[in-house]
Amino acid sequence: MTPPRAVWRTWLPFVAVAAAYAVVALQQATLPGIYMDAVNPDYMVVLLLNPDTASVQPWLLPGNLLFGKAPVMISFYHGSQQVWLGLPLFWLYGTDAFGIRATHATFALGILVALFALLTRAGMKPWQAGLACGALALDPAFSYAFRTQSYITLAPAAWLLLALYALLRAQASEARATAWLFAAGASYGLAIVGYFIYAFFAPALAFVLWHGRPAHLRPVRAWLAVSAGVAVGGSAYVVGYALLALQLGGVQPLWAYFQETQRALNAFSEQPDMATRAAHLWATIESVFGNGFHHTLIHGEHGEVPGTGVKLALLLAAPLLLWLRLEWRRAAPFALRALVVMALAYVAVGATFGTRLSGHHFMVLLPLAYGALALGLAATAVAPPTWRRASTVFLPPLVVLVGLNVAGQVTEAIRLHETRGVGLYSDAINRLAADLDAQRTKPWLLTPDWGLQMPMALLTGGRVAIDSTAGVADARKVLCTGTDVAIAFVGGDRAARIEEWRQALGWDAPAVTPYAQADGKVVFALATFAGRRNAPACAAQ
Repeated sequence: MTPPRAVWRTWLPFVAVAAAYAVVALQQATLPGIYMDAVNPDYMVVLLLNPDTASVQPWLLPGNLLFGKAPVMISFYHGSQQVWLGLPLFWLYGTDAFGIRATHATFALGILVALFALLTRAGMKPWQAGLACGALALDPAFSYAFRTQSYITLAPAAWLLLALYALLRAQASEARATAWLFAAGASYGLAIVGYFIYAFFAPALAFVLWHGRPAHLRPVRAWLAVSAGVAVGGSAYVVGYALLALQLGGVQPLWAYFQETQRALNAFSEQPDMATRAAHLWATIESVFGNGFHHTLIHGEHGEVPGTGVKLALLLAAPLLLWLRLEWRRAAPFALRALVVMALAYVAVGATFGTRLSGHHFMVLLPLAYGALALGLAATAVAPPTWRRASTVFLPPLVVLVGLNVAGQVTEAIRLHETRGVGLYSDAINRLAADLDAQRTKPWLLTPDWGLQMPMALLTGGRVAIDSTAGVADARKVLCTGTDVAIAFVGGDRAARIEEWRQALGWDAPAVTPYAQADGKVVFALATFAGRRNAPACAAQ
């Protein structure tokens, strides 16, 4: 057993990593506005945190909301992992904009912890692992992932890295090798439950396990241990599908429902030629590493961090070249080989989806690239010829990355301060939630347009009743109870739509409040109809 003092010395550099990430994660923490997919499925925590939750209708697979509060599977592609992991954090931080950012920053910290543990277990010196993790922590592409929908696709990377860590522990432990292999499989299963794209790594992980299993274990025993772990870690899929089948009435209706869902999503519908496919993959990966993907989402304009070309060279080309050179000299560390093979397999499987996948689906490549670069540089620094040292091989590339990432953080922070986010990323959403929650008597909120239901549910702590599918008859019933009905209009001719609703309701003109982004452009308008029990339109109710 490692002495506590040795563990403390190993993890001491990580204190600086955590501090650096806290600075970039919490600056302007309430910006941009809380986007709908950036809190899906987190918004469901209000069902568990607030015993007096107003009517909030969660979106998830039929039959997968146990006791009306506990979600299991959200869709065919991911579970409710973020809800359960976030539950104690939202209880601690709150469900306002700052609480959301603090919770998601904690998810990101889990990735940094897992990467640091993997690198040190692979033999890197703690200061080297700390510098590599620090560079990742400062990367705008990493920190802004947790202010957008990329959070749900990137957060499970912690489980993936822990699976590799457990595999390394299995190699070094004869007595507990089987237990560590089971842990590796369970971690990988949890990653897949986090989001289906982690199944893309399965071919690479099978290769890694075959070549990296403990020598003293028989192959069958090693495979059984890992498979059992995957079954346990990924069991939410089995439970969720079983609940869906029970709700729909059997396996055959489940299959029909699945086929209908797939036709609606058209996951494999966009199948261009190889040149177009390769161009899309490269453009998507470039947008991830240059933060162009997140910049476009938040600001509605194209933009890249300074030195994107240098970053691409260091994080994509350099790890591959270092790996090939070390393989040629038969000096490639097992962890480096695993990360490179995994990244290549992921891109290959992702290519089968044609142009269907977007930037957030490739965010997982970011921590893998930082880990591979660090491992490649560290291994090269100790390989012949002997004049190589860490100061001449390892430090310069990481210092350049740190400098570029700091510059990128400054650039993005300035732009964020200027725009505060645009469209449905605007902080107008935050202001709407604050206004609704501040009212002593809460209105019934109707969100006929996509984009507001989930942020409103989370930001108001479930204290405002929300419906996205109700119609005129439902709204009139609520009005006739004396409760105000507030309808948020995002798109179209808002004035004309409001008048259509007024005429259909047979009601007095509503109070209309526009919510604008920083440049004055109205993002949505809130039309509040005053509830009245004795209104003429109520006579027919």
